[in-house]
Amino acid sequence: MYASEIVVYLYNMGVRNDNRHEIEVKNMSTIFTSIAVSLDGFITSKTGDLSWLNNALAKGEDYGFEETLQRTGIYIMGANSYREMLNFGGAGGKDKTPTYVVTRETDLKKGTQTHFYNGDLNDLAEKVKSETHKDIYIWGGGNLITQFIDLNLLDELNMAVIPVLLGDGVPLFGKINKTKKLELSEFTKFEKSGIVLLKYKFLSDD
Repeated sequence: MYASEIVVYLYNMGVRNDNRHEIEVKNMSTIFTSIAVSLDGFITSKTGDLSWLNNALAKGEDYGFEETLQRTGIYIMGANSYREMLNFGGAGGKDKTPTYVVTRETDLKKGTQTHFYNGDLNDLAEKVKSETHKDIYIWGGGNLITQFIDLNLLDELNMAVIPVLLGDGVPLFGKINKTKKLELSEFTKFEKSGIVLLKYKFLSDD
């Protein structure tokens, strides 16, 4: 399965949101991101070519796509990431999982479960946690992830480190305004591909 196909698979196969336990566990959701990154810190090449990621995947290795799918109750993404989803045919239709697109644009194609949002991210985080008992996936891009980190809204950072140096492209992180401490909670190495999955938990600023 190629990277572009994986994007559509993860998005399209999400299960419907279930609010039956909202009162009891509405604050238990984890806000996380899971993203592939080159060894030199880029999430997209300068040209937008995905061969560096496509060619890195090895048959028979489980990178946790299904687990990520099952835990996600709501997606949050920026306008550029949403446009990519539209181009892949993975959004803008009868979406199964609610998606909040952080944008000021109003002319983007809207799916049945798509919500455009241009307000305060703290308010958005509180809102989505009240709408699902599952976790919230910050799909990207790097700028939105950085904003969630700066506001102490991101609980978990998952990185698939791809053994390639791109030299240039779109960096994973923008300018982070304050030092953040993280704790490595899980580490998985894949022998065939050389990919390493890293799971970090954010520690309190105190």
